[in-house]
Amino acid sequence: MPAKIDLTGQQFGRLTVIREQKKRKNKRKIWLCQCQCGRKKSVAGAELRSSQTKSCGCYRREIASQRAIQTHTKHGDAGKNPSRLYRIWHNMKKRCSCKNDKDYKNYGGRGIKVCKAWHDYRAFRKWALAHGYREDLQIDRINNDGNYTPKNCRWVTHNENARNTRRTRWITINRKTKSLAEWCEI
Repeated sequence: MPAKIDLTGQQFGRLTVIREQKKRKNKRKIWLCQCQCGRKKSVAGAELRSSQTKSCGCYRREIASQRAIQTHTKHGDAGKNPSRLYRIWHNMKKRCSCKNDKDYKNYGGRGIKVCKAWHDYRAFRKWALAHGYREDLQIDRINNDGNYTPKNCRWVTHNENARNTRRTRWITINRKTKSLAEWCEI
């Protein structure tokens, strides 16, 4: 018969063993532990010795929270009421990569992509603010067959954006190229 192992006072990760409990779990000894965060947790001795359990669960929650901050909320523009710029970025990525999106056929379906740098919202936001973003402007690809990249994008009014489509007829007069609608206005 194996010798009785007393874990009282020993530390396993963030847990310090207080005492053995009377109850058993599948014939295994259960130990009452105090976590560094202050919570108490009952843990099987085998789980402590094998490092399967290292805390009351607070460590896992901390890691998950840090990941969420790093990937989603560090900029503060997402959440329940995302900023307009965040929605522009999100929708741009969605129409280029999500086959279920109603606009996918005109973007991702045609091979249009978002550049790697802009997969990070903070990089896109930095570019947008440095290149004239305002609440009344829309993102526009200069070359409609090109990708969403810093060199191929600009901020324009709704009318300018509506004129820069695949259907637009471009006419050059006296070395000036404008859309047919612009020439008609002139």
